[in-house]
Amino acid sequence: MIVQNPISEKAISVTELNATIAACMDSPIFKGLEVFGEVSGGRVTGGHFYFTLKDKDSEIQCVRFYAASSYIPKDGESVVLRGELNFWTKKGKVNFKAREIVPAGKGLLAIQFEKMKAKLAAEGLFDKAHKVPIPKYPKTVLVVTSKTGAVIRDIVTTVRRKNPVIDIVVRDVRVQGDGAAHEIAGVLARVDKLGFDVVILARGGGSLEDLAPFYDEELVRAIYSMCTPVISAVGHETDLSLADLVADERAATPTAAAELVAYDYNGLLKEVTDCAEKMRRAVRSDFDRKLMRVRGEGEKLGRLMVSFRNKRERRLLNAVTRLEMSVGNKLRDAESKVTALSGKLDALSPLKVLSRGYFNVQAAGRSVTSVRRLKKGDIVTARGSDGSFTATVDNVMPEDGRAGA
Repeated sequence: MIVQNPISEKAISVTELNATIAACMDSPIFKGLEVFGEVSGGRVTGGHFYFTLKDKDSEIQCVRFYAASSYIPKDGESVVLRGELNFWTKKGKVNFKAREIVPAGKGLLAIQFEKMKAKLAAEGLFDKAHKVPIPKYPKTVLVVTSKTGAVIRDIVTTVRRKNPVIDIVVRDVRVQGDGAAHEIAGVLARVDKLGFDVVILARGGGSLEDLAPFYDEELVRAIYSMCTPVISAVGHETDLSLADLVADERAATPTAAAELVAYDYNGLLKEVTDCAEKMRRAVRSDFDRKLMRVRGEGEKLGRLMVSFRNKRERRLLNAVTRLEMSVGNKLRDAESKVTALSGKLDALSPLKVLSRGYFNVQAAGRSVTSVRRLKKGDIVTARGSDGSFTATVDNVMPEDGRAGA
């Protein structure tokens, strides 16, 4: 009777099976896991912490190597493990190798916040393109915080130390506990259009649970929707909330936020005063320089005017002199001509002729130029150089020798 071999060609050994499982366990999908549950059966052996992590329906073996300097939870305590799956090939056992153990309260919040952060980041709420600059010289600052804490006192003290003129308004809100995020979001929506130059959202430090309102999605979206620039000053320098990420500016502490808005008033005043004085001196110097230039140009113009006037005066005097000489010469010429004409006229004057013994004879009011015009009995008047006389013509004797009638 032939006995059939029960092992087929597809059969593999236990070692091969476990090696295959181990190879699958090396996949990235089993790396960087976060698991939360309750610790049970914990023990430290050889510096390593071995324990079981369980919930109501399942459990898994876990190990935290070199756990002496790290947090070691007690049995029954809820924790969050960060690590990876590990397969022990020799024994065919799967366990979880924890690289970090944190208390479940903090761990759960952190997980939720990281998921929220990733979601909002994907929507672009944290992008720098949406942020607006903080005014360099704000006039009115709104502080949204609790009036009962030391935060507002620190902010006011810091601002007043540098600036006495900034108007600080405080809006009292709850900054911790259930409903705080909703209350703050509502306040921000109401004050956004009231004309404040900048809003400071502030609270002091605390645990992650205390800062939970500033990781709230409603509050983050309210800050994102703000038109007024927002400075987030939540917790200590090491804290980084979602409100810090979405705000236009993040301050490490409330005091640092006050430093951001409180420009140095006295320093600025001195700078403006010094600038005004420098401008005054510059204007005065420029004025004096131009005044000297104007005066120089005025003096130059005066000299030119005097020179021009002197030249004109000399030209005028020369012209007058030439005119006088010309007139004098013409007068002398005229006088010479008059003298010459007077001499000629005098020589031709009847009086001159009469002075030589001649008489001007007139008859009937007309000069007698020919004896033929006279007749016997005519009455004639003879005018000499020293007088005249009247006579009656007795006889007319022309040159031909014949007596007249």
